[in-house]
Amino acid sequence: MMRIGLAGLGAAARMVLPIFATADGFELAAAADVRPEARDDFTATFGRPVFASIEDMCKGAKIDAVWIETPNQLHCEHALTAFAHGKHVICAKPLGISLDECERMIVAAQRAGVLLVQAHCRAIDPPVLAMRDVVASGALGRVIQTETSIHNDWLQRPRLAEELDENIGGGVLLRQLPHQVDIVRAIVGAKVTEVYGATGRWDSAFATEGNYLGLMKFEGGASASVAFNGYGWFDTTELTWGIDGLGRRNRVSKPAAARRAGPMPAAEKYAATAKPPASAQDGYAPIFGQTIVSCEFGSIRQSPTGLIIYSAKGRRRVAAPPNIGRRAELLALRRAIDSGEPAYPDGEWGRETLRVCLALRDSARTGKPVAP
Repeated sequence: MMRIGLAGLGAAARMVLPIFATADGFELAAAADVRPEARDDFTATFGRPVFASIEDMCKGAKIDAVWIETPNQLHCEHALTAFAHGKHVICAKPLGISLDECERMIVAAQRAGVLLVQAHCRAIDPPVLAMRDVVASGALGRVIQTETSIHNDWLQRPRLAEELDENIGGGVLLRQLPHQVDIVRAIVGAKVTEVYGATGRWDSAFATEGNYLGLMKFEGGASASVAFNGYGWFDTTELTWGIDGLGRRNRVSKPAAARRAGPMPAAEKYAATAKPPASAQDGYAPIFGQTIVSCEFGSIRQSPTGLIIYSAKGRRRVAAPPNIGRRAELLALRRAIDSGEPAYPDGEWGRETLRVCLALRDSARTGKPVAP
């Protein structure tokens, strides 16, 4: 039994907490959060030890690993604390908010002899893994280009000011773009050599980007495009059978009658998001936006249960592995421990994804292509 301590009990943790009910071989052993009300609720719901800091949890709880779901600007600090106590770390994306932070985390894990797993990574979504395997097999020839796009209401959801501040890891370029970069990197399977990006701020109530476009070139000649629009007018799930990134059906968001006037105070945000933990999925394959992979001799896209492949043989469906939701991160840690090999995705994967995200941001600012 591997004992996990959860760092952070905010909105992101609600996607993690339910998985322990079906995660054989893993135990939710403790948690930590700076908010007394969050600690009280955790104790009442789960009956496990809870602490006011990661340091106290590492000292006072019997845990083997720390799962970090704290604000982005705290990922590095909290990971380093866990490593100092000899704990494995599962860390939500982005790994850090700078390449220096990522490097410090990677080195600290190596020195402590423990593992660092990148969490909430779309590279290990079952359909993305299935697409990667089809491309890697060469059955459709070489990959030519990959397109992934998503429209949702990200900017119209309850947001704290810090969630929108790009200087401390907020905004769509560090909260949504990593998902799409993970998808295209996993499928193409090569190093990104050049990035061109454009961003926009088209909601006057928010001093932050609400949309972006990116074009990437890879070693070997393949290219990829990423597109995001979070203003809340259209939802890509209308194009994906009503299935969202968790594998839940009929989750199409509708334009709000009253638009949000900007970020909200912490008390209001936590009250707005205070609800029972979200169910992991409804049994469908997770579909984070619409992804189309073009190869020399065919194309691939997702379906509710896996993939649809288009080729000279016609159209055929291929099942993807079952959707196990956020349990995938736990299994990535277990596999790495059992095999003695680096985790997938690990800290280096998270660092390289961040490198591409920062390159897109820099390109948008300068109007020129950037080599990550």
